[in-house]
Amino acid sequence: MPFVKTPCRASNHKPCSVGDLCYLEYRKLMDAWGKERRWTTAHNQLKEMFRIEDDVDAAKFLAYMVFFCKHVMKYEDEKAAENGDIL
Repeated sequence: MPFVKTPCRASNHKPCSVGDLCYLEYRKLMDAWGKERRWTTAHNQLKEMFRIEDDVDAAKFLAYMVFFCKHVMKYEDEKAAENGDIL
């Protein structure tokens, strides 16, 4: 989870949890997104983060992520409402 407490976000703070590590990676993504908010930024960040060299492979992965977020998760939300959530 990148949403750690503010003191843990300081640049001189040594990460002490996996949440802190997630924050550091998320911060890189948000910094890049803040500089240039466009699809190419997301594409290039994915390639860098997961060491994907091929643009086609990155595009396939991102296409699946969009499909998953927009359609699969909507279906899952419908099923959770219909059948009950798992807590």
